Amino acid sequence: MKPDAVFFKNFMEKAKILLISVGVSVLLTFFFLAIFAFVMQKGMLSSSVEGIGLIVMSVLSCLFGGYLCGKKNREKRYLWGMLTGFCYCLIFVLIHKIAGGKSGGDLLSFLTTLLYCTAGGMLGGMLGL
Repeated sequence: MKPDAVFFKNFMEKAKILLISVGVSVLLTFFFLAIFAFVMQKGMLSSSVEGIGLIVMSVLSCLFGGYLCGKKNREKRYLWGMLTGFCYCLIFVLIHKIAGGKSGGDLLSFLTTLLYCTAGGMLGGMLGL
């Protein structure tokens, strides 16, 4: 096989692993959100816990997605984990825009979300021994 074909095959395999990891992270977030909404509906938590709960759910989902991606990609696991967290954050930005969210959102809030998602993914990638 040509070197270009081998590179392309390896790249596509790693991209597939990344997409699966991000997909699992998103599905895990939806699962966490369903449980969180049920607990909030039953009145077991106050509404002030909502923001913290969303952050914890996102970080845990990115951590797990980064772990999966790092487990499959043996080299530069922390970078693959960071990329998982980055893609995860971009997916939720797209969902927010499609759902009709404000277009001129708070930049600091976005950067904070991006930071903790990429950090969670990076930590998960490093743990994916």
